[in-house]
Amino acid sequence: MKIKSQKSISKFEEFFTTSYKDDLFRLLEQYPDEQSLIIDYQKLEIFDPDLADLLIEKPEEVIEAAKIAIKNIDPLAKDADINIRFENLNNLILLQSLNSNYIGSFVSYDGIIEEVNEPSPRIGIAVFECVGCMRLHEVEQTSDRTILEPSLCGECGGRSFRLLQEESKYINTQIVVTGSRDTSRKLQVILEDDLTSWDDYNIGQYIRFTGTLKTFREEKSGKFKFYLYCNHIERLCEEEYIDDVEEIEKEYGVRDSPEYNAWRSEVISRDKVCQCCGSKKYPVAHHIFGYEHYPKHRIDHNNGIRLCKWCHGKYHSHYGMNANPKTFIKFIKRFGTR
Repeated sequence: MKIKSQKSISKFEEFFTTSYKDDLFRLLEQYPDEQSLIIDYQKLEIFDPDLADLLIEKPEEVIEAAKIAIKNIDPLAKDADINIRFENLNNLILLQSLNSNYIGSFVSYDGIIEEVNEPSPRIGIAVFECVGCMRLHEVEQTSDRTILEPSLCGECGGRSFRLLQEESKYINTQIVVTGSRDTSRKLQVILEDDLTSWDDYNIGQYIRFTGTLKTFREEKSGKFKFYLYCNHIERLCEEEYIDDVEEIEKEYGVRDSPEYNAWRSEVISRDKVCQCCGSKKYPVAHHIFGYEHYPKHRIDHNNGIRLCKWCHGKYHSHYGMNANPKTFIKFIKRFGTR
């Protein structure tokens, strides 16, 4: 196993133990009737910004690490295959802006359901029988479009196999086609497992989809097309639906604007080191009056102070996202070592 993957597993073990212990144990007791753990992305970002960034860049690797972490800390030793689902992702992209730059990335977008297919089974674990010696082989399937076979029988060296459909293990899967109000673009979304439903999805419904942007190749045309492998859905009312850049900036702020970047650079340069622990590494510009609740002071140089990313995460884990001077003074008195 890669060192980076092992580090992610260890981080998730700590994260689940400190932030989701009760939720996780309750879920494990109810498994398999309940199969999904919903994680607030912002909590993960506060706990470990690097791990949160890695989730955006390499979602499949990070989610697999989270699943392994749960099995490692499971006191019931159920070997449960828990779905890890993330809400409140800050990587919200407009449907019309999803392009090849986002392939393989973890994204959210708001869409309107235009077509709903009924759930159907796909093979999750295919069981094959070797034609030569009748030995059984299990192969995990990663696509609903092709069946992956064993390459070689470890018993007799044979290369001919027969798929045993009844012995194979299946996953419910469902396709919905989504569009938006301001573009003719459509995007297929693949739902699996407990996200599928016979009657919960309706044409015209507003949904915020979170998942991994992928591609498939059409058999007839040979062209590649985008689809979203869905991780989490959030049903929206029409007023919550976002379909332009200004609305995204209103909800998530303009943290990539030149003015904001200048504010960040000024605060970090001015304070030299973390004002809590004195570290020079991993600098973060922290808002004394919170970013969300005090928009007029977002780029006020007097409303910024330098912290390292670890102290910054520690502050928000203890005092939440509504930052203010009183809680910051308490934080420095409690944890400051500078």
